[in-house]
Amino acid sequence: MALARALGPGTLVATRSGQWREGAPPSGVHMHALDLTASTLDLGPLRDCDALHIAVAPGDRSADRRALYVEGTRRLLEQSADFGWSRVVYIGSTSALPAVDGWVGEDEARRPDTERGAVQRDAEDVVLAHGRRHGVPATVLRLGGLYGPGRALGRLYRKRREGPLQGDGNMPTNLIHVDDAVQACVAALRAPAHVGGLIHVVDDDHTTRRAMYDAIARADGQPALRWEREIAPEAAPVGKRVSNLTMKTVLGVRLKHPTHRWRT
Repeated sequence: MALARALGPGTLVATRSGQWREGAPPSGVHMHALDLTASTLDLGPLRDCDALHIAVAPGDRSADRRALYVEGTRRLLEQSADFGWSRVVYIGSTSALPAVDGWVGEDEARRPDTERGAVQRDAEDVVLAHGRRHGVPATVLRLGGLYGPGRALGRLYRKRREGPLQGDGNMPTNLIHVDDAVQACVAALRAPAHVGGLIHVVDDDHTTRRAMYDAIARADGQPALRWEREIAPEAAPVGKRVSNLTMKTVLGVRLKHPTHRWRT
């Protein structure tokens, strides 16, 4: 919905229900019902669109993620292959990256060792392969953890403070504010034809999860969260820091929210 608002009149939004979640859509934004798990898709008015932006929502958490993200995306692209898209943009996730220690760029070839990450990586491959096969510029935006209005960072603290969190919390965060995620999506849709491939969409702030939750607790006037394992105060963070250099240099995104440290 945030992206549709940013793109404005002339935008077609396809959702499972075909309904705008909050009342009526903005003026000039049209709705269409589309279920990616159906064997034959009702693409209807999508044929008249210029570019395709895919943002798959999991819906039922018990659903088969591979059937939705990988096979659903494949079906959508195959059944619209003759539509003449000027560009395809796909929202992926940094979960497609492996659990390494240190900075990670778009050239990281190692695959994730989780099923969720494997599904994300396979969906990326479907989109990029389709672009190469049909000569369509294709971009995969790997978003970090999304926060902003309705997705406050403090929701995890307030939901889980009754017990210790798993691990020690000493891993870097890789997050992105919804405003900046929308910026990246719009920039990718409007990019020159030579721009494509993988682009990481995260902010500049990689403070540890532990430090972030402590700051949220202080802002809430609450005691710090407990973790399963304690660490020394001087312990260095361990985990991946996702680089956003390509987002800035290729897409030209200037972050509105480069840091999230003070946000509750």
